[in-house]
Amino acid sequence: MVQTTGQLKRKRARVACEPCRERKRKCDGENPCDTCSNWGYECYYQSSRNSKYRALVSSAESSSSGAPPSGSGVSAASTEHNRSINPHGVVRSLSANSGAAFVRKMGLKVDPANAPRLNLFGWNVGARQLSSGLATAACLPIVDIVALGDMVHLAHIYFNKVDPCYGFIDKQVFFDHLNTRWRSNSGSSIYDSVLAGVAALGLLFSERKVKVTELHLMESARFILESYDGSTAPSVDLVTGWMLRVIYMRMTAPPYSTWLASSTLMHLIEAAGLHHEAPDGMSLSDAKCDPDIRRRLVGVAQHQNMWPSYDLGLSRVSLKVDLSLPLSPRPGDYTAELLGLLPISTSLDPEETQDDCDLQWSLVQTLDRVHTQPPSVLAQTNLVLCMLRRLHLLNINTSPAIADRVLDLIQRALRSARSMLTNCCPWQHVANVPFHIITILLEMDTFASLAQLPEAMQTLKLVASTYNTATMREAYATARLLVFLYQQRRCHDARLLGNVLDVDSQQEPGSAGSKAQMPRVSPNSEEMPLLEELVADMPSLQGFDFDQFLNMDMLRSAQGMDVGSLGEDG
Repeated sequence: MVQTTGQLKRKRARVACEPCRERKRKCDGENPCDTCSNWGYECYYQSSRNSKYRALVSSAESSSSGAPPSGSGVSAASTEHNRSINPHGVVRSLSANSGAAFVRKMGLKVDPANAPRLNLFGWNVGARQLSSGLATAACLPIVDIVALGDMVHLAHIYFNKVDPCYGFIDKQVFFDHLNTRWRSNSGSSIYDSVLAGVAALGLLFSERKVKVTELHLMESARFILESYDGSTAPSVDLVTGWMLRVIYMRMTAPPYSTWLASSTLMHLIEAAGLHHEAPDGMSLSDAKCDPDIRRRLVGVAQHQNMWPSYDLGLSRVSLKVDLSLPLSPRPGDYTAELLGLLPISTSLDPEETQDDCDLQWSLVQTLDRVHTQPPSVLAQTNLVLCMLRRLHLLNINTSPAIADRVLDLIQRALRSARSMLTNCCPWQHVANVPFHIITILLEMDTFASLAQLPEAMQTLKLVASTYNTATMREAYATARLLVFLYQQRRCHDARLLGNVLDVDSQQEPGSAGSKAQMPRVSPNSEEMPLLEELVADMPSLQGFDFDQFLNMDMLRSAQGMDVGSLGEDG
């Protein structure tokens, strides 16, 4: 095909941004332009030029048809709703917080042919299935599933391990219901779903291998909860039963079914009016509910719905809740630590406008928080990992001081995960956080971060061996694949660099066997400012000590080191 003169003509932007004009660099005229986006400059146009630029863009848009590509299947309104452009020109979509999308992009960047598929690897420890492979369970009354003594034992396990982190049940009220249900053999009620949920979680936190009793308990709770006909406003007991079901599913069930259940829970809270605050601190629809219990219920439900929606790139159920209200203190309770992460977690919603400065400030705020118990530490680490993924997608590197603090938190998180495995506490993050720690360590790509990879891999391997499920085997295999792809890429780069040194160190024609000596030229007083300006313009070289580099170069010259020895020692 013969190109016309117009097609051969080089396309140039009619208006360049100020950073590109000052540095005399190519500018594509976008806002922000590609050069500023890549180098981290603040792209802006002078007001007069900016108005001209907008007029040109508006004219170009009006002259085009504006129709979406054929077969796209996405309307303009839908596209505008699901994504928006941040000040740096990066598309903010519903998958902005998804670890699965980040892992996929990592693999495509290193080796597109062997990149891991889009999947939530290590989302939890995996499904609870009997060794026989049978997963059916009968719907029986709870008094026919467990004896009173076993029920009391399982309840104590729940209140010792689960309730301190998710403290939304009044312990005294619970045991009053328990004793009444078994001793008087009263009929089944909504509260049976609470009793069954507590017992099932007690088994989950005491038995590494599932028993049929656990499946019977969850089936009984499911039947009771789904029998709600909606003729009256949901009760607190119904909401509590759904909460326990969602918590159990987050640790054992697939992502989409968990997200659906958590969304149902949020709608039940809305229907019950539990998210409203009346002047006297009571719920507008249920005056019998303790205000502290109600705030705990709503807060934990938000946490359970928010993160599955972020992980899957789906919308969350957003309710207007005052997150500043404090919880009443309880001995040994650290629910407030977990719920204290909600304001920052909410700010990560893709629908919220947040630039890179806000993101970095949120990262510092999260690192400043004090979390004392392993589940709380892993929740804090999960939030930090999410923000780091977003910063890396924006091509923004954290400062060395912040990177050191991140690595310290990662080390604490890995210790916490191993401690939880020892104590039979299969919180969702015991698998999720170690896997994504590995991805972030690879992406940070520093000596200090890579030095923590062995511990991270060993922790994930320990989770996979402790809970030997298909989910964990796949997560561990995928982590090994990522490390292998990075290793292969590094080996390839090392061979290329080695070839460069081999070519430069070849013997010169006619030499008597000695290696060619490369002349060493140090920059003069006129060239030094140019080199310093070059370093200032390159974000990756910020903090580079040029004087130390030149002094080392002069020392090597004085010692008679050739290029070949520099390649071996350097």
